[in-house]
Amino acid sequence: MKKPYLESMEKRLIEFIDTLDCLFKRVQEDVGSSSGMSKLTISQLQYIEAIHELGEPTITEVAQRLKFTKASVTAGINKLIEKGYVVKVQSHEDKRFFYTKLTKTGQKFIDAKYLALKEYGDFIRAALSEDEARQFEAIVTKLVERFRQV
Repeated sequence: MKKPYLESMEKRLIEFIDTLDCLFKRVQEDVGSSSGMSKLTISQLQYIEAIHELGEPTITEVAQRLKFTKASVTAGINKLIEKGYVVKVQSHEDKRFFYTKLTKTGQKFIDAKYLALKEYGDFIRAALSEDEARQFEAIVTKLVERFRQV
């Protein structure tokens, strides 16, 4: 049996995530990058983010970063290539190696994401006092660190 405070906390967490999601979708529409975004899987979104963070990684590097199998990453990235978010680029030094790279569409997605996060950060700062903002940052930092240990 769930305790009432957990149900309330879970409800608030869902509402909080929904507000961020709504802002993200609005920013995507504003910058014209929403076409096809809703059809991407969570894994594909993670692949796009990993490629962005790693630069021009190999599929193996993306798999290692996300702790996914190389086979599932290969399949997911191939679908992203079909959808126009990613391209494979052959290495000039060793023709056996291919690197992944975001297309303009993939980069538009990343740009929209970071714009939405900046806007949401500004929204949070405006809604909270300085002390509350520090507490919020400390709590979020603690939760993220704890999640990464799991």
